[in-house]
Amino acid sequence: MDDTHLRALIGERHPVMSPASLRRAEDYLTEQFTHLGLEVSTHSFKALGGTYRNVIATLPPFQASASPLPPLIIAAHYDTVEGSPGADDNASGLAVILEVARNLRAVPTTRSVRFIAFCLEEENLLGSLAYVSSLRATNEEICGAIVLECVGYARTEEGSQQQPSIPIAVPTVGDFLGVVGNVISAPLVTAVEAAANLAVPELKTISLLVPGNGELLPDTRRSDHAAFWHHGYPAVMLTDTANFRNPHYHEPTDTLETLNLAFMEKVARAVTAAAMALCSTTQATVIRRGKSVWKEAALAVPHLATLVASLMADKRVPAKAKATLTGVAAYLAMPFDLIPDFIPVLGYLDDLMLVIVVFDGVLNQIDEAIVAEYWKGDPAMLQRLKAMSRRAARFIPRWIKRKLFGPPL
Repeated sequence: MDDTHLRALIGERHPVMSPASLRRAEDYLTEQFTHLGLEVSTHSFKALGGTYRNVIATLPPFQASASPLPPLIIAAHYDTVEGSPGADDNASGLAVILEVARNLRAVPTTRSVRFIAFCLEEENLLGSLAYVSSLRATNEEICGAIVLECVGYARTEEGSQQQPSIPIAVPTVGDFLGVVGNVISAPLVTAVEAAANLAVPELKTISLLVPGNGELLPDTRRSDHAAFWHHGYPAVMLTDTANFRNPHYHEPTDTLETLNLAFMEKVARAVTAAAMALCSTTQATVIRRGKSVWKEAALAVPHLATLVASLMADKRVPAKAKATLTGVAAYLAMPFDLIPDFIPVLGYLDDLMLVIVVFDGVLNQIDEAIVAEYWKGDPAMLQRLKAMSRRAARFIPRWIKRKLFGPPL
C-alpha cells in the first residue's frame, strides 16, 4: 500500500491541543474523496463547546432506483488522543477506506456506499453517536457498518499478541485481523469474514460475537461500531487489537515507521471484497429474510452442478471428496427428484440439503482458491452459500459429514 495518505494524515489531531491539525485532516479527507469522484458532504454536530464535522463521501449505486436499497457504511475516525500522532490509531483505518473507495469506483454496485470519517471518536464516540442518532431519528435503514479501528500493526514474532479480555483464545502471534460484532450483527460478521477469507486467503481472521451490545466485554466496544450497536444497527469492527498487540498505542511513538503496509493492503483488499459481496444483492434479504436466501440457494443449483463436475476432474481434489461429489453430480443430473420440484418449498428441500452438505464438505476439504476458479455464478452468491452452509451444516451429524468427505483438513 502506498504511504501517501498516511504521511498526509499522521500527526496529533486533537480537538483541544491541535484543532488546526484536526481541521487539516478533515480538509484532506474531503479533498481526496472529491478527487475520487464521490459525493462529499459533512454532518455537523455540537460538542465540547464547539462544532465538529463527520466527513461523508457517497458512492452512488450503478443505477438509480425508485426504491433504493439501504446503504453500506464503511467508516474510520480521524481524531487522535492528546500527544499521539495516531498512525495506527487511526490513520491506518482512514488510509484503508480511501483505498477501498478507489477500488470500488468501477464496481457496479446495487446500493450506495457511504465512506464516513468520524470526528471525536476518542471523546466517547461523540461524532458517531451524533450521526447514528440522526439515522435513528429518521428511521433510516442501513445494510450495516464496517468500522476500521487500528488496522496497521502486525508482527510475526511469537509472543507479539496478548490475550484480550474476551471469552475466546487468540493466537500468540499478532498477524491476524479481528472481526468483532454483536449478536444482531452475526450475518454481517459472517459475510465480511467469508468475503475476506475468499478474496485474501493469506489474511488470517479471528471473529467474535458478543452478547447484547458488548456491555460485559468493554474491550469490544472501543470504537464507533458501538454507536451503531447502541441504536440497534448491525455493525462490525475490524481491528489489529490495538494495545493488545501494539506497544505504541496512544503513545507519541505511534508513527508511520511502526506500521505494516503489506498487512494494511490485505485489509483493504478484504474490505473491498466484503463491500462487493454486500452490495451485489439486497442485504436486507441476507440479514432479515432468510427464506429468500434459501430460494436463492436453490436457484444456484445449476452453478453448483457445474462446480461439482469441474472439481471431480481436478487432481488437487481429495479422492474421497471426489467420490461423494460424483454421487451428488449424478443425482443433480437425474430427470427426477426424491421430492418433485413442483411441490412448493419441499420440492427444493432435497437439492438444498445437497447444497448444504456439499458446500460444507467443499469448505473443509478443498482449497477455496480452487472452488473460486470453477464457480461460474455470482461470486457474492458463492460467499453467501458458504456462509449459510457453515451455519446450516451444524445441524447435520458429524459422522455423516466424516463418512462423506473424511476428517476436516
